[in-house]
Amino acid sequence: MPTRVIAFVSVVAVSAFLSLTGLMLSDARVDMMLMTGAVCFAVLGVGTYFVVHRLQGSTFGTVSFVPFLTSIILYPSWPAVALVAIGVLISEFSKKKHGVKRVFNVSQHVLAASVAVWVFRSLGGKSLQLDETLHLFAELCAVFAFLVVNTFAVAAVVAISERKNLFRVWYDNVKGSLANDVLAIPFIHASALVYCHFHFAGVFFVALLLYGMRQLYQTTIQLKKFNQELLEVLVHTVEMRDPYTSGHSQRVSRHSRIIAKALGIAPRQVERIAVAALLHDVGKIHEIFGQILSKPGRLTSEERAIMELHPIKSVELVEKVSDLEDVLPAIRHHHENWDGTGYPAKLSGRDIPLGSRIIMFADTIDAMTTDRPYRKALGEADVRAELSRMTGKQFDPYICEVLLASPHFSSLFTGAETLGARSITQVFDLARRERTAAVA
Repeated sequence: MPTRVIAFVSVVAVSAFLSLTGLMLSDARVDMMLMTGAVCFAVLGVGTYFVVHRLQGSTFGTVSFVPFLTSIILYPSWPAVALVAIGVLISEFSKKKHGVKRVFNVSQHVLAASVAVWVFRSLGGKSLQLDETLHLFAELCAVFAFLVVNTFAVAAVVAISERKNLFRVWYDNVKGSLANDVLAIPFIHASALVYCHFHFAGVFFVALLLYGMRQLYQTTIQLKKFNQELLEVLVHTVEMRDPYTSGHSQRVSRHSRIIAKALGIAPRQVERIAVAALLHDVGKIHEIFGQILSKPGRLTSEERAIMELHPIKSVELVEKVSDLEDVLPAIRHHHENWDGTGYPAKLSGRDIPLGSRIIMFADTIDAMTTDRPYRKALGEADVRAELSRMTGKQFDPYICEVLLASPHFSSLFTGAETLGARSITQVFDLARRERTAAVA
C-alpha cells in the first residue's frame, strides 16, 4: 500500500473523528423520541448494501446515501452520524475487504455526514419530526455537502494513488450517476415526511421505493453498457475484413481521447469525439468495400474513388441511432485535409469540424505506429517528424503545435493512458495484489 494513500486515509479518519467529536461537544444530548426514525433509516441504509448495482467491472454502487441522509434530516445531531458510522461498519464487515479500505469507507461517510449536519443546522434546519416546515435551502445544501465530501474523498484517494488530476478523476467517477443522485434529492425529504406520518409502515414503503430506484439505476447502466457493446461488435465486424486493421478503431478512439485532452477540451466533448473515432470506419461494412479491402495489391483509381465513399457510408449507418446525431459531422469529414485536398467535401482549415481534425491525427498516428506488409511501425521520433512535415497540409497547425509540446504525446506510444479512473475498490485491490507479489 503506497505511503501517500495511507497518509491520506489517516487524514480523512482524523477529520471524521474531530467532526463527530465537535458535534458531540456542541450538543451531547440524545433525544430518544427522535432516535427511532434515525435508527430505522440507518438500518435501511445497511440493507441497501446488500442490493448493490453493478457500475462497471468489479465496481458497484448503492443508494445508501438516501436513507443515511434521511436519518440526518430526521435527527440532525451526532447520534445520527454515529448510526451512519455503525451502518457502514456493519456493511464493510459483511464482505472480505482490505483493512485500510474499511477505515477509509467508514471515515469518509462519517466526515460527509458530519459536514451535512453542520451545514443543515447552520442554515436553520430542524428535525422534520419537530417541525415539518420545508427548509428547502438547508436541506439542499446539506445533501450537496454530503455528496461533495463523499465523492471528492473517493476521487482524492484514487488521484493520490495514481498521481492523476483530482477533478478529472472526480468527473470520471460521478459522470455516470450524478444525474440520478441529483434527482434523488427530493426523495430524501419525502422519505422523512412519510416516516413522520406513517412511522414503520412508512419505512417499509420507502424501502420498496429504494429497491425500485436501485432497479432504475441498474437498468440505465446496463442499457448504456449494452449500447457500447453493440457499437464495439459492429466495429469488430468491420475490422475482421482486414487483418491489418484489427483493433484500429479502438486505438484511434483512444488516441483521439488523448489528443482532445491535450487540447484542454471539455470532458463531455472529449468523450463524444472518442465515440466518433470508434465509429469512423464502420461504413466499410458495406458490400461495395468487401473485395477492395481484401485486395493484396495497390488500388486502382476507380477502387480508390470507391474507398473514399466510406466516411459517407459510415454516417449513413450511424445516423440511424438518434443518440449519435452530434458525432456525424466528425465522422463524415475525418479524411478532410487542412489544405482542402482531402475528401469527401474538400473542406479546408477551420471549416473542418474539430472532431474530424482530431480523428485525422489519431487515424494517421495509428497507421504510422502499426506494422504493415510494406514497412515496420514507426517510432515516436519518426512520427513527430512526419506530423511536423505535414502540418498546414494534412494537419491543423495549432493542434499539431499543442500536441507535440504536450506531455500527453508520449502516452500515444506507451499505452499508459486509461479510459477512465479506477474506483476506490480497484485502487485497494491493486495495492493488495502488489503487496502480495512483493512478499512472494
